[in-house]
Amino acid sequence: MRGRAVIATLDVPTLAVVTAAVFTSVSAILILVYFTRQVYAGFGHWVLWQLCLIAGALVFAVRGPDPSALAVILTNALLLSSSALLFSGLTRFHSLYTSRVPDLANYALVAIAVAAQGFFASAAPDLDSRVVIYSLTQAVLLARCALEPLRLPAIRRSLSFLLLSAVLLVLVANNLHHAWLSAQPGPVMELESNPKIRLALLLVVVFDVVGAYCLLLQTGERLEAELRRARQDIETLARTDSLTGLWNRRHFEDMIEVEIARSQDEGSPLSLLAIDADYFKRVNDRFGHHTGDAVLRELTDLLGQQIRERDVLCRWGGEEFIILLPATDRDEAAALAGTIRNAVAGYGFTAIETMTVSIGVGLILADETAEDWLRRVDSALYDAKQNGRNQVAVSETPNRMAS
Repeated sequence: MRGRAVIATLDVPTLAVVTAAVFTSVSAILILVYFTRQVYAGFGHWVLWQLCLIAGALVFAVRGPDPSALAVILTNALLLSSSALLFSGLTRFHSLYTSRVPDLANYALVAIAVAAQGFFASAAPDLDSRVVIYSLTQAVLLARCALEPLRLPAIRRSLSFLLLSAVLLVLVANNLHHAWLSAQPGPVMELESNPKIRLALLLVVVFDVVGAYCLLLQTGERLEAELRRARQDIETLARTDSLTGLWNRRHFEDMIEVEIARSQDEGSPLSLLAIDADYFKRVNDRFGHHTGDAVLRELTDLLGQQIRERDVLCRWGGEEFIILLPATDRDEAAALAGTIRNAVAGYGFTAIETMTVSIGVGLILADETAEDWLRRVDSALYDAKQNGRNQVAVSETPNRMAS
């Protein structure tokens, strides 16, 4: 009751000035962010949104109880344009449309509404008609701001936009209520003394602050998302071989521990292939490193065609590759190694026509460390090369797996 009494003592022009002061404070914050922080497309439209609200509130405050047609047109043009600018900012910020037609449709609606306001302010003065036109136009513009971005799944997951949407829908309901009241038969609404106008101004003040805060939160959410993607990209680059696009040694050293733990938990076999391109130094010496790089990329593609999606293919270094084979026993790994050896030997490389590979094969044993396993498979690869290359050598260690 005391709150209502306080509201009743404030005249509408005073409340309009207070509203403009709040809008100015919010604008100052947005302008400061605009010029001192990274902002995205559409943020400038949000600044203009606030500036139009300031100007519209000030004109409304000083125009008096019997405003001229020019004051009516200017007030409505500023306040309705502010909502159109908010929509433009949202669509640009979220890349909602590739065409500017939706924006232009809003500004066309504003132009029609302002023209109608001018008509009912001068040619056929009718305050109720002006209120209906303004309220319905504002409701349409704010409803578009609240609902159209929700077509994008990512926006539906943004709590800050959902809050903004709720705020805007409350304002839509308020405007529709005003339009309905003005359309009812009875005495003409008095803007200067109507308590509903006072309440509407207070709602606009509160919701403007909340709305601006939500817009800043959306900017922060987008920046955080970009930082997360940047960190993920950096991590991927740190684990990827730049020449072949394969996982590198660092990634393999992490994955081997993961797969060993999984193999032990599931009691499934885990095998490893170590592959080395035979006489690759001769390729670089004869054809140059550029050709050698092209051959390694071709070999990468060929190896990738022979393995399963769950297998882990990495470039170990130089012309050496390594393949981690989950759920694969020693015989299956040896058979795959033979398939790879035959595929490489029968492939026609672009620059050098033919090339062969030597492959070492090993199955991890119970309680064997990754380091010991790698050393054993590397020893098998060494045997394959010592025995004449273009061969597959399987570790002679007994085939034992943890139960």
